[in-house]
Amino acid sequence: MKQIPYLCNDEIDFREKIESFKESLAEMPEYSCILATIYVDSYFQEITPRLVDRLKRLLPDVKIVGGTVSANITAGVINLFGISLTFSVFFKSTVDVIAIPWKDGESARLGKDLLWYIRQLYQPVAVQMISSGYNLDLVPFLRELSNIPEDIAVFGGVVDDGTVSGPGFVFTAEEFIPRGMAVVIYKGRSLFVHMCSSSGWQPLGRKMKITALADNQTTIADLDNGTTVRDVYEKYLGVNWNESFLDEAVVFPVCVNRNGTILNRMPRALRPDGSANYGADFQIGEVIQLCYGNPTVVIQGTYGIQYDMVRFQPEGIFAVSCWARRVLLNKDVNQELEVCRSCAPSTGIYALGEYVRDQKGRIHLNNMYLSIVGMREGGTVNLPNDMSYLHQKVRFQNKGNSVLSHMLHFVQAVSEELEDYNRQLRHIADTDKLTGMYNRGALDRLLEEEIRRSSEKMEPLSLMVLDVDNFKTINDNFGHLIGDASLMCVANIIQESVLEIDFPGRWGGDEFMVIMRDADSEAAMKIGERIRRNVEAFSMENGMLRMSISGGIATLHGLDDKDSLFKRADDALYRAKYKFGKNNVQIIK
Repeated sequence: MKQIPYLCNDEIDFREKIESFKESLAEMPEYSCILATIYVDSYFQEITPRLVDRLKRLLPDVKIVGGTVSANITAGVINLFGISLTFSVFFKSTVDVIAIPWKDGESARLGKDLLWYIRQLYQPVAVQMISSGYNLDLVPFLRELSNIPEDIAVFGGVVDDGTVSGPGFVFTAEEFIPRGMAVVIYKGRSLFVHMCSSSGWQPLGRKMKITALADNQTTIADLDNGTTVRDVYEKYLGVNWNESFLDEAVVFPVCVNRNGTILNRMPRALRPDGSANYGADFQIGEVIQLCYGNPTVVIQGTYGIQYDMVRFQPEGIFAVSCWARRVLLNKDVNQELEVCRSCAPSTGIYALGEYVRDQKGRIHLNNMYLSIVGMREGGTVNLPNDMSYLHQKVRFQNKGNSVLSHMLHFVQAVSEELEDYNRQLRHIADTDKLTGMYNRGALDRLLEEEIRRSSEKMEPLSLMVLDVDNFKTINDNFGHLIGDASLMCVANIIQESVLEIDFPGRWGGDEFMVIMRDADSEAAMKIGERIRRNVEAFSMENGMLRMSISGGIATLHGLDDKDSLFKRADDALYRAKYKFGKNNVQIIK
């Protein structure tokens, strides 16, 4: 593979660069495929069709992909003006370029069609997607596409959604698409791909629950049942809700933890009602936090990528960085692109959303990320003996970034101290003082959360309510101190008898509760019987005090809420105590 990037100043320069490439092509060995990647800024939008026609006439066999961008990356340097033209020459591998005009309401079908296409190919190794158009409903599309084999790398981004420099487009050799995608599929058994990414943004401040969404689930309409996004940005950041909002707020995204993957969401548009669109999806009930980027941490994160890429020894690099990183780093932005200068010739974009794939293969639209994709044809390479020169120290051209970095370090240190203190307070607030188990308030909250999680994941959930038999007699015969000690012993038995993923707690008095994750009725009964037998076998006061426990179990139904689930478990407990004579466990499915 050989990658040759050019930055062209105008249409004439574009033609001359093509001629220069044709001359160098004559000196190369026989090739299997050539991909031309073209990124243009808004100044050249009108002449882009002529540029594509010119390239097709001069090099009719070349595959073409491109789009309008606010900033391109050419030869490892950011450019806010010009035409980026990069030729990727493959000697053993090939690429397919596909145009996908968007059709609202058909997102899932488009994803299935692309999935089917990829599955028919021989040895696909990477998928690059560049998209254009405001507020595409990407969730069904990406959900379907996530079913491609997990070893296929996915990268790319939103090149233009019309919010920075006006409506743009993506294109192939055959089609210009103002709303949709251009997809490149890289394939071949000799093509090796290595992908690295870095963020550097960190959460700060209180957590807020999303309680209302709009616009394909990309606009947060309400937080915590009464707080607007405007309230949050004005209170915590002092950002006014006016025409300069996006300029000031773009480097302060919100983050959400989705099934173990941290996703950032950058504000894209504000609404008069105090809601804001983030250009990527959320889910009702998800918890978000504001985030900030520390310039030092952001740049240092790219040094690890550089080390990784030098070891990989790529022959060409494709880079995607978030527009907000450019805004944050300003004059220091080229420091994060050092990897694109030290490893291999590169092409790339500053995007308004980056396509990423998590460790479980799920594809997301993210923000605040730098993704570097290295490619080479061939197997093992000789690693450089000395890579010490890669360990660089951040040196800011913009001194304001240095001051900001120190201030943010201070804020982070103080925030960690406060968070540790708050964790201690939350633990105290959630803990039953006598037994050390979850208390009633914590169990009530956890039950609601687990019902929602179980329903979303289509996983079983069971609830068990337990009651110590004849506890009043224990107090009357042995005194309250022994009564308390017996409750602590029962609590220990329950905690030792359940699974690590379960939530055992004291509901109040001599009643206990266990929320059993991923437990159907059969698994729940086994746990209940184990608790009952262990309590029955236990004795205190030299064998003079023996205890028993009764239990009621209910398993989650599709329409259950916490009240209906608890009622069935409580009814089962009543049946165990008063119909079957205590010291047994009953279930109502």
